[in-house]
Amino acid sequence: MEAAQSNFHILRETAKRHVRRRDVFAHRDFRTAMLGQSSSQIADAMNSFGLAQVLLFELNPGDTAQAFLRGLVIAAFPLLLVGPVAGLLADRVARQRLLVGGQLVRAALTLGAIVAAVAQQQWIGYTTFGLLLLATRVLYTVRSVVIPRLVPADELVAADSMSLVIGTFSGLAGVVAAAAIEWFDVRGVFVAAVVLHVLSSRAYARLRVELGGGRATGDRRDWRGALAQLRIGKVRHCIVSSGAGKLLLGVCYACIALVVDARFDVEATGYAVVFGVAGAGTFLGTLTAERVIERIHRASVSVLAAAVSAVVLAAVLVVDHYAAAIAAVAVAAFAFQNVRVCNDAAVQSSVASSSLGRVFAAYDVAYNLSFVAGAAAALAVGAETGYGIVIGACCAGYAALAAVLVLMGSGDPRPTPITVNPQPVHAAASSTLRVSNTSLPVIAAATPDGSTVANSGHSVSTTSASAPNAAPSDVSA
Repeated sequence: MEAAQSNFHILRETAKRHVRRRDVFAHRDFRTAMLGQSSSQIADAMNSFGLAQVLLFELNPGDTAQAFLRGLVIAAFPLLLVGPVAGLLADRVARQRLLVGGQLVRAALTLGAIVAAVAQQQWIGYTTFGLLLLATRVLYTVRSVVIPRLVPADELVAADSMSLVIGTFSGLAGVVAAAAIEWFDVRGVFVAAVVLHVLSSRAYARLRVELGGGRATGDRRDWRGALAQLRIGKVRHCIVSSGAGKLLLGVCYACIALVVDARFDVEATGYAVVFGVAGAGTFLGTLTAERVIERIHRASVSVLAAAVSAVVLAAVLVVDHYAAAIAAVAVAAFAFQNVRVCNDAAVQSSVASSSLGRVFAAYDVAYNLSFVAGAAAALAVGAETGYGIVIGACCAGYAALAAVLVLMGSGDPRPTPITVNPQPVHAAASSTLRVSNTSLPVIAAATPDGSTVANSGHSVSTTSASAPNAAPSDVSA
């Protein structure tokens, strides 16, 4: 416990160098990669909007709880089926080839949506939707693990934050564009998505930096090495803090969505209100993550996020008003997103490139499945015991998580203390330096035998005694 506590400090002694988001665009390959990402994500949003119009417009989804559960089941399939495989592909296949070819595959799959719209065949539409989701999970993992190749290590948090911001605006732009095109013909939405996927592929083909994967990452079959990377203290801390935080966030979302929907007179359903507000909190958390990590230690960000979430959920139990419940969701989403961005960068910077795809996929699958499990459990248990009790349990869970993370520590290696010789140094054993010109600086260095040699560009004579208790010269501060 002493080792863990010694690594836990809330504020940094000195703030890290501030990296503005626009600074990361100084790197040509990062700009090109973000162009490819934005084209791909706009196309994703257009496909989702168009397929929803084709497949779901005339269906009656039933009550909010059933709609929520159906959405969770659909979201879990690509995570379970492709999440682990995505990391393996990212390590064993050249990542640039995956990005270029993957976008072309998605362009081809989108043609299935056009067929579904023309032939009015739901099974074709659902098959297309499922295959697009699976391909999206693979490409998300690959995009995440190439970011460390595009920017310096100290700009990773800013780069990850910028990538998420671009994703948010791309999704919004895709929905707006799809809604406008859908007024004329829904098939036009899919045609535009095909074009954007092809443009994304062309952008990724222009990347000049080596992205890793395949032969470029050495021994791709080293599973023992990949497992060793998962046991790195910093990676373990990221998986625990993100996984447990996302689990509790799923519980929070589900409970408050159903409470708002059932108990308060709001025009939109609780499901829509909660996820809309949570989206706003997530976006704000993305914007602040880089500033937060400059001043607060990474492990402390996780602890503070859990503690703040516990407090706001406790407020929901005290203040019986839908505004308090919605505000709690926004704050919890904001706090977790700061953790998520910082942890993404920590995993990316801590794991060897040869194993990064598999390790990042494990980290990603863990916290996404945690959300699904948390939301599903809250819906199932809350229906029997009451959602107020589940919210109280979630509040206690956040408090317990904060305590566990403090005990775990950050996972960073402990600094080696500098050993100081407590014995007095006698005058007879002290070194004497006689320099012919004292107006120049004297630079002293310790030789292997413990003597002191001074160098100022002039002749120097030295007299010294051995120093058996001298501190090593390679001590890390």
